[in-house]
Amino acid sequence: MNSSNVSLKDVEIVDPSEVAVDLANESRPTKVTDRIVVIGSGPVGMRFVKELLTRQPLAKIQLFGNEPFQPYNRVQLSALLAGEVTRDDIDLSLPDSHLHPNFDYLIATIKGVDTEQKTLVDANGQRYSYDRLIFATGARAHVPNIPGVDQSGVYTFRNLKDTEFLYARVASARHVVVVGGGLLGLEAARALSRLNTKVTLVQQGSRLMNRQLDETAAELLKQQVEALGIRVITSSGVRAIHSAKEVIPGRNSVTGVTTYYGEDIECDTVVLCAGIKPNIELARDSKLKVANGIVVNDDLQTSDKAVYAIGECCEHQGETYGLVNPGLEQAAIAADVISGGHSKYLGSLTVSRLKVVGQKVYSMGEVTDLVRRPFQTVVCFEDKQQGLYRKLVFLKGKLIGALAYGEWPELNRIQEAFKQGRTIYPWQLLTFQLTGRLWLKEQSQDVSTWPVEAVVCQCNNISQGELSHYLSTGCASVAELSEQTGAGTVCGSCKPLLSQLVEHHSGESAEREKERGWMPVLFGSVMAVLLALLLIFQPEAHVSDSVQTQGWFEHIWNDGFWKQVTGFTLLGLTLIGLIMSLRKRLNWSWMGQFAYWRTLHTVLGMVCVAVLIFHTGFHLGVNLNQLLMINFLAVIALGAMAGAVVGLSHKLPISAALNVRKTWTWLHILVTWPLPALLAAHILSVYYF
Repeated sequence: MNSSNVSLKDVEIVDPSEVAVDLANESRPTKVTDRIVVIGSGPVGMRFVKELLTRQPLAKIQLFGNEPFQPYNRVQLSALLAGEVTRDDIDLSLPDSHLHPNFDYLIATIKGVDTEQKTLVDANGQRYSYDRLIFATGARAHVPNIPGVDQSGVYTFRNLKDTEFLYARVASARHVVVVGGGLLGLEAARALSRLNTKVTLVQQGSRLMNRQLDETAAELLKQQVEALGIRVITSSGVRAIHSAKEVIPGRNSVTGVTTYYGEDIECDTVVLCAGIKPNIELARDSKLKVANGIVVNDDLQTSDKAVYAIGECCEHQGETYGLVNPGLEQAAIAADVISGGHSKYLGSLTVSRLKVVGQKVYSMGEVTDLVRRPFQTVVCFEDKQQGLYRKLVFLKGKLIGALAYGEWPELNRIQEAFKQGRTIYPWQLLTFQLTGRLWLKEQSQDVSTWPVEAVVCQCNNISQGELSHYLSTGCASVAELSEQTGAGTVCGSCKPLLSQLVEHHSGESAEREKERGWMPVLFGSVMAVLLALLLIFQPEAHVSDSVQTQGWFEHIWNDGFWKQVTGFTLLGLTLIGLIMSLRKRLNWSWMGQFAYWRTLHTVLGMVCVAVLIFHTGFHLGVNLNQLLMINFLAVIALGAMAGAVVGLSHKLPISAALNVRKTWTWLHILVTWPLPALLAAHILSVYYF
């Protein structure tokens, strides 16, 4: 999470030949002669370069990569291994040399840094100088201390070379053991299993992805993994890797492994996915302060103020992150700081949006191994038929953790509430327990109604207000909006929200779109209110002195047979209405399109009032019957008001329409709750007492 509190300050006046105009940062003067060196060409290093060149197009940048490839997206390596994407698909594009003539990409392994002389040397002895140095050296695969780990047939899975070795190996492999049940291990197992290879996954923890998932979600994931034909062993680990002499003297080949519990598993290949270790050796040798990572301050500076560290290699306030999003945040902030900005890095929220073995998994904040404490609430929702599981953790009403297995349409809004520490109210928790959603469907998905500070693009920390600003200044498409703000350029999950904002903005000057079926909804609502008023204020019908003078209306409301007919008709209509009210809450698509359901629901309310008139003869009753009548009329009236707002919403401002609509809808739902109990008491009083 970052904070960009920028204030105007006096700037040093420099020679015009050393100044470039920074259009992206309000024309702040910057020296074009500064030499900026970036060690590491992964996604984080590439993001830093892009962010800095956006601010300073003529910046003199040297980017060093130690792999003999064009920079690539390592997040896509498992998809590459599985054959789902091609090598070209994972390449990261280098800056345009015409727009950024001072950018240079070099493939070289840096062996030493002299922070006093501000120079660095590569493996060939070539020296380079810098004014600002950025470590984006990332992390490498952790190789556990297992007997037999250093032999042919044992692989790590971290970079493109590992992927190429595995791809060549798997053609002849019969049985692969994957060590590690985290994201990387699961993705490696899935990719290898798709190549018709027998795969066993061994996880030392008690469950898969034990840092992101609780027991329920992990069990669902385990079932999904096993359905792919992968054997899963948890609460164990590999104690030894066995081998036999190959034809080539002095080399061994894998023949099997032994787990902690003594099970021997025959295999010919072992893939280690047991975590990562930050690459800090170069920084340590350069006399920079290191702990688990390269120690940085809120400006992402190391112990040497001319040297910065970002991504998996850095440690901020005792925390290192093994996810890509925090590194991307750090890259943007470091670029702003180096450009003269005043952004501060305050740490990143632990948010994981993953697709694991074909299933979407979300985890943020505190969701696993929770410590009991006062005012902490845990609420869960599970739909076993659809394979959905969602969990929310609150502390004093604030969302501090969220977990989901399967699709979650509200995820962007959930993540924004988590990041901003928004209060969640009791009725929202009740809605979540019943439906798996915290907000009404249209409210949670309509990004144009979100607060201006709400974050839409989580990867780049782009708010709704910032996006709306760019739309108001000329952006007319998702592509233009992405180009101007960077939103949707990382994972792309926010692009539907961007489309919604673009559509909303382009239609502002046009007439508001009417709700489908708005006319019958409005008519039915008005008629229901009029009938309810008639029932309340019309004088009670009197009983005739003789059956010979009895009119048709009295023959219905005062006749035992017809009273039962109207009574049970009213009961049936009420039950249908209650069932229909679940259409939206439980997303029952089998009930037809929502607009048609809403129209029918409104007409049903109008018919209920009419039948109620024939059942009571305008008598409001006494005691329990009177209470039932008041409740029934309140349900009808509030429902009619909600329907009227729907019918007239195109005439109201967007914010007013949504707020009024929400208020009347929730009041309608609230007064409906006592109705079933009162109906049951009425029936019992008539037939049993």
